[in-house]
Amino acid sequence: MNHLVFSLPERILALIAGSINIAVGLVFFFLPEFQLTLWPGNIPFVLARFIGAIIIGNGVGAIWLVNEREWARVRPLALVATVYGSLVAVGLLYHLLWLKASPLFWFYLLFDVPFLLVFYALFIYHDIAPRLRNSRMKYTRTS
Repeated sequence: MNHLVFSLPERILALIAGSINIAVGLVFFFLPEFQLTLWPGNIPFVLARFIGAIIIGNGVGAIWLVNEREWARVRPLALVATVYGSLVAVGLLYHLLWLKASPLFWFYLLFDVPFLLVFYALFIYHDIAPRLRNSRMKYTRTS
């Protein structure tokens, strides 16, 4: 595989992730109308719509990536999703371990972690590993 190419399996994963994000985002966005209990505490309606809008935006961006074949064009949105997902995971762990939040938050963490693992793997494969290979090759040439 070529690390510069955003492959078909990666694009399929982007489609799946985007579709799930849009579904979850829509539920949060329309939470006041659905009157579902998705969170262990009360979420003000404006905040629920704000959260939903962010998740929908991430989902639309992920689906947009399905048509991209170059990693360089995918990297910026993948970086945003990685930072967002990492901060969500850290925040959830903080609430679970130190603030003794409802055990329901473990569900949200377990939902977030697989996406993070995929994004971390993408960055290792497309960015980190090639740079390490190139730096080793440069070092062996100069020695």
